[in-house]
Amino acid sequence: MTDSLKEVPDAESTKAKGITPEQIGSAEKIDSNIKLSKDGSRAVYSAGPAYKTGDKMTSAIWVAETGQEGSARQLTEGTFLDHSPEIHPASSKVFFLSDRDGSTQLFSISDGSPQSLVRVTNLDKDHGVASYAISPDGNYVAFIVGAVSKPKKGDKEESIIIWREEKKEKYNTLLLIDLREQLVLSAGPRTLVSTEAHVKSFSWSPDSSAIVYRLVEHRDIEANAFPVNEKIISISGESQPPCTFTYPKMPSSATIWRECGDFVFVQPVEPTKTCSAQCVWLRRAAHTTESESQLHHVACGHVNDVSGIADLGSDSQYAVQVAEGLTTKFDVYDRDEFVFTAFQTTVDISADGAWDMKLTAEGKYVLVVVRSSGVRGEPENIWSGVTERNHTGVLSKKLSSHNSWFTPEMAPMFEPFYWTGSDGVKLDGVISYPRGVEPKGLPTLVNPHGGPSSRDTLNLLLGFTKWRPYLASHGYLIMSPNYRGGTGRGNDFALAAEGGVGTTDWDDINSMIEAGISRGFVDPQRVGIGGWSQGGFETAWGCTRPGNKFKVGIMGAGVSDWGFLAASSDMPDFESTLGGGAPWTPGAPVYLNGSPLKDVQNVVAPMLIMHGKADARVPVTQAIAFLRGIERVGKAAVNPTLVIYAGAEHNFKDRVQAEDVLRRVLEYVDLYLK
Repeated sequence: MTDSLKEVPDAESTKAKGITPEQIGSAEKIDSNIKLSKDGSRAVYSAGPAYKTGDKMTSAIWVAETGQEGSARQLTEGTFLDHSPEIHPASSKVFFLSDRDGSTQLFSISDGSPQSLVRVTNLDKDHGVASYAISPDGNYVAFIVGAVSKPKKGDKEESIIIWREEKKEKYNTLLLIDLREQLVLSAGPRTLVSTEAHVKSFSWSPDSSAIVYRLVEHRDIEANAFPVNEKIISISGESQPPCTFTYPKMPSSATIWRECGDFVFVQPVEPTKTCSAQCVWLRRAAHTTESESQLHHVACGHVNDVSGIADLGSDSQYAVQVAEGLTTKFDVYDRDEFVFTAFQTTVDISADGAWDMKLTAEGKYVLVVVRSSGVRGEPENIWSGVTERNHTGVLSKKLSSHNSWFTPEMAPMFEPFYWTGSDGVKLDGVISYPRGVEPKGLPTLVNPHGGPSSRDTLNLLLGFTKWRPYLASHGYLIMSPNYRGGTGRGNDFALAAEGGVGTTDWDDINSMIEAGISRGFVDPQRVGIGGWSQGGFETAWGCTRPGNKFKVGIMGAGVSDWGFLAASSDMPDFESTLGGGAPWTPGAPVYLNGSPLKDVQNVVAPMLIMHGKADARVPVTQAIAFLRGIERVGKAAVNPTLVIYAGAEHNFKDRVQAEDVLRRVLEYVDLYLK
């Protein structure tokens, strides 16, 4: 697909030398948006280079026949950022967003006909389409428009900014286009919602007559922590009373409007708690009485978590992706009743990754999903499966062949790892080690996942923060603990992170190390720790524990002071919840309890600290403070190394920077663990 793939070293060299930074840097990435056609026969998605080598990211639209092995084919050229595809419910047309005309616009293209490309929207250069959805009957497309203008050089009016003061013309609005018009551009869109608040998301009614939409006060991610209003409007532009419902904070999924009039969506078991496990909720139809309209907890969240929801497109049924330990399930519900588990796997689903499911007119359930497997040595690709009611299906057809340079022989070994925590709780995680090597007395890097609302499974992911397959292919045992605060184990497990960082999470990580040593897998004299984001925090925390024995620490975009993070992050409420408080929280500064910075005098391991200079989630000052503390009071015999990547955010996009991270990680562990 791209010229960069020509630079990938061959499999033979990888078997001898391990996976290289260049291979990971040149890998293709399948985007999170994947959609099935109404009848489930076709799937569309976007894929492109995981990292940019020039000034911009690019991706192409792909289409595949779900019943045909290897049918994925590229629909657009891949020289622009084409993404968020959707198949028209009554034709072969594929709609998608693209920056090919400057700002993001909506386009359509007939399947197999590049000459049929049509620009559906005609916004000016200062506005772009944020998201869109085609009505179920195919007659309309609604879309959110947002301002994308940037201050011009020397523009004095924009050089002074009042925090969060929005101009009327810069609010996100909801517009509508009638697709039955022959000349779409000349017809122009019709405004449905324009008010002094931002339209955040929306969904169609099953009969295409109305839209349910959410409003937030500000456009930044911080606004999701505040109450969110949800309203209904007909496509004629009339509000439908009772038309307003208020959530305590932004739900975790869009609202699905069922034929029976109910609304289903994903939000925490305890909606006001940030770290609460995710589950399925139902809100009764708008025309019911007040007592009947209260929210109803449908399923999940006690011993597992919901990580996604999809409209099956028929009757009142919908599908839910469930994370349960190392297992991923796809359960079908009808209103508030569980129907059956359509698909289930432990070894071959990319954890909480992209998927879609449809119920066909023949009563078949079609699933399309991004699948990878460390056990099978398979990188991410698109797979499909078909089943029927009360039968658990399998993913039987591999539709795409992205990253075909990666062969099973290149992959290290992946195995589940089970142990008991210090308080008797049964825990799980994943270990990886070199292929053909017995896992005995190996140099070991503990690699905690980020989040902490995440989990490690037996998938095989390639990326600049995905160190498990990379380092395991170079001779190391990699331990990935699913510590408390993560997903897949229900509400009590998840809530351990709420004001509890550095407590049970660390006990779980440490007990996995002890279990690995007791079973002979781990060489106790050669243990290091490293991770990104929350994994970077766990690294800093572990390396500041009194008497720790780590030989190396690799802190990527990690947290060193929770109070300072709450004051400076783009998600202050989330970070203050993890730390137990913020500098403005009345009373004692409890966030210091879990801040590694206060214990930096205990650092004895050589530390590699890496951070993006433009990181808004965990600002680079967290890394600088940690470095300064080690330099002044730490006990390490080796000075820490801090690498700051110009222009990089929390998740890197530049290929050179991504490869540099991987190269430095390997060099550092080679230097201090081998």
